[in-house]
Amino acid sequence: MYEPPSTGSAGRLSAADQSGLQRRLTSILRASPGPTVCVSRHRDDGGDLLVAGATLYDLARRRSAALTAAGMRAGDVLLSGENGINRATDALAAILGSFVYWPCVDTRVVLTGPTVADSGVPLVWRANPLTPESIATPSAQHPPAVLPVRLPSALQNVLNAAGAQSRVLVYGAHAALPFAVHAQTVGRLGSTLRRKLGITRHSVRYCAAPAHSAAGVLLDLLPAIAGRQVIVLPSDAVPSAVDIACAISRYKPDTVTLTLAQATALLETEMDAQLRTALQNVRLLVADTLPIPVSLRAALAGCVAHLDLAYILPEAGGVYVL
Repeated sequence: MYEPPSTGSAGRLSAADQSGLQRRLTSILRASPGPTVCVSRHRDDGGDLLVAGATLYDLARRRSAALTAAGMRAGDVLLSGENGINRATDALAAILGSFVYWPCVDTRVVLTGPTVADSGVPLVWRANPLTPESIATPSAQHPPAVLPVRLPSALQNVLNAAGAQSRVLVYGAHAALPFAVHAQTVGRLGSTLRRKLGITRHSVRYCAAPAHSAAGVLLDLLPAIAGRQVIVLPSDAVPSAVDIACAISRYKPDTVTLTLAQATALLETEMDAQLRTALQNVRLLVADTLPIPVSLRAALAGCVAHLDLAYILPEAGGVYVL
C-alpha cells in the first residue's frame, strides 16, 4: 500500500509541519460541523457522546496549547492511556503540538532502565484525562499532564532512528519496545487506506482495535478522520468480543477494524440473527503484526460483506502495510 508523498502541496508546507499532516487534519475537522466521533455508551444513562469535527478540533487545539503552557516542547512524548474522547483528543493534540503520541496501557515497565541525562533530548509526559470540568472551563486548575520523566535510553535510540518528524510510538509483535512512525508515513497511510479500502464520506466506522495497538493507532483513528467518516469509539481501551458484537448490532457500521485475536474471539461468540445481518453489510479489516491464518480468512469471508487483510511490518520511522 506504500505510495510516495504528493508534491502538489509542497508550497503549503512549513518547517513546523513538513509533512502537511497538521494542515490537512485541521482543514478536515474545521469543515465538519456534524458528528465526527461517537463514544459508545459514554454517559451515566447509557447514552452516547456525540462530538462534531469542529468541536473535536477545538478540544485538541486547547489541549495542545495547555500542554505547551505546562512545559512540553516539540518532540516531547505524550504518554496516553486513555480511550474514548480522550484517545481522539490526545492523538490530535500531539500532532497539532508536534509532540510524539504514545498510547500505552502499562507505564510501569516501559519507563524503567537507564535514562538520558541530556536536557536537550525529549521528555516523557503522562497525560491527565480530560474531565467535564476541564472541557467546560479550559482555564480551570486541571494540569494537562503529570510532571515529565527522563527519556529511557532505549527509546532515544528508537526516536533517533525514526528522525525529527516522529509523531507516533506504537508496539509491534512480541516487542519490548515500541517503534516510531514519522508524520509523513502517518499522513500517507490515512489517504492511501481511504482509497484502497473504498472508504466513503460520512460512512460509520467502528474503531474496535485496541487503542494501544498498531492497528488501532495507524489503521483506525487517523484514516477514519482522513476519510471523513463518523467514528464510533468504544468506552474501553480493549473491548471484549461481546462488546464488539453488541456494538456491531447496535451501530450497524460500514467498516470495522479488528486484530487477529479479536477476529478469532468474535467468531467464537454466539451470534444472533441481528448480529449476522449487521455483519453481512460490514467491510471488515483484520490487521495485525502477525500473519492471518487461511482458516480464519475463510470463516470470516463467509459472514461479512467484504474482507480486507493487513500485515503491519514496522521499520525505522515508518511502517509497511501489506
